[in-house]
Amino acid sequence: MGHTGMVIGLLFSLAFLGLASIDALGIAAMPVLLTQHRPFARSFTFLGGSFAALMLVGLVLARGFGTIVLRFEADHSWLVPAAEIAAGLVLLVVAATLFWQLKTGRTSVEPSRSIVKRLQLGNIQLFILGGIIVTVQSIADVVFVIAMIRVGQLDLSAVGMVVAVTTYAVAALVLQLAVVAAYRLAPEKQRLKTLDKVHALLAAYSHQALICISSALGCALLIGGLLGFGR
Repeated sequence: MGHTGMVIGLLFSLAFLGLASIDALGIAAMPVLLTQHRPFARSFTFLGGSFAALMLVGLVLARGFGTIVLRFEADHSWLVPAAEIAAGLVLLVVAATLFWQLKTGRTSVEPSRSIVKRLQLGNIQLFILGGIIVTVQSIADVVFVIAMIRVGQLDLSAVGMVVAVTTYAVAALVLQLAVVAAYRLAPEKQRLKTLDKVHALLAAYSHQALICISSALGCALLIGGLLGFGR
């Protein structure tokens, strides 16, 4: 029962972190794809590439770095606290930077012209583009890296590890899926207006959520790291 509770707690934590992992480019790409020919097929092709990349990078981090950290942790007691402090500082800097950008009106979730142009590509290239964008963002995302390394440290079975990474990946794509669902469920004549409203709402949510989550997790990691050195 204790093990089951731990697994459920882990999945809830990963789902929460996935929801807090904001893919600004992915959110911005959805309105562009949904106004193209065969909008749903192209949207899910892009999202399929994103999902595949999240799974691949997540499993590599969990199975690779997670195992390495677990091996070194016993002999190098400073490693984990130092990593937590570094990650905490990075997240606090991210939160402060985004807060300043919001105050000065410098934030935007609109895709650049180059991204819009690339979103006109064929299905195979679109799938690859979705994977490349998510891969780059995931590697730069401290929350994702820490979450996957933690999964690797739990010594889960292969199936358990796949389920854990899948939970994070699905949660991380929920916002993009919400844009597609809103567009699909809206009356045909109201689709463009609904798309604009949902996109604006998610854009505002993504900025606020990223500030809150980065601040809270950054403080928690910083405090945990400092306490770890004191043990």
